[in-house]
Amino acid sequence: MDRDELLRLYPAQRGRLVASLARLVGPTDAEDLANDTLLRALAAVDGFRGEAALGTWLHRIGVNLAYDLLRRRDRDPVLPSEQAVDIPEAAVDADIGEPLDQRQMSRCVSELLAKLPAHQREPLVQADMLDLTAADIASDAGISVGNAKIRLHRARHAMKVALETHCEFHHRETGVLCCTPKPEH
Repeated sequence: MDRDELLRLYPAQRGRLVASLARLVGPTDAEDLANDTLLRALAAVDGFRGEAALGTWLHRIGVNLAYDLLRRRDRDPVLPSEQAVDIPEAAVDADIGEPLDQRQMSRCVSELLAKLPAHQREPLVQADMLDLTAADIASDAGISVGNAKIRLHRARHAMKVALETHCEFHHRETGVLCCTPKPEH
């Protein structure tokens, strides 16, 4: 692959890349990181051997840039939310209570995810936040697809145990699923 081919193929990958990055850093930074990803890919295109799909390669570059940004800002990834709304923490209005509950739940899940070992956290982020397939995860990690599926299964089980251990789930009157930390004994 050369620079011209990358520039020709990149627009087809950009939408998925931006959506994936937005789940980590939010929509504003995702646009910037997608541009940075293209620049980084253009600089490294001579080293792209085609062993992974172009989309997988671009996602890996983008995710690494996102994690670098989060480390610089000392922040956790933003977890996906179907109704993500940026609202102030102190909001108490009933009309915005659901998004606030979802943000609190996302924070709780994010904290538990951050406590998982990297070998469990990484496949969860790739599959459930970046929408990568087991084949993409395997290619990225240099392992077999079967091994990637096993790692993902074990990571999801570990996350389930962490959630069951640390959180109590309930539905609000509106049907929104919420969690609260379990009391410490």
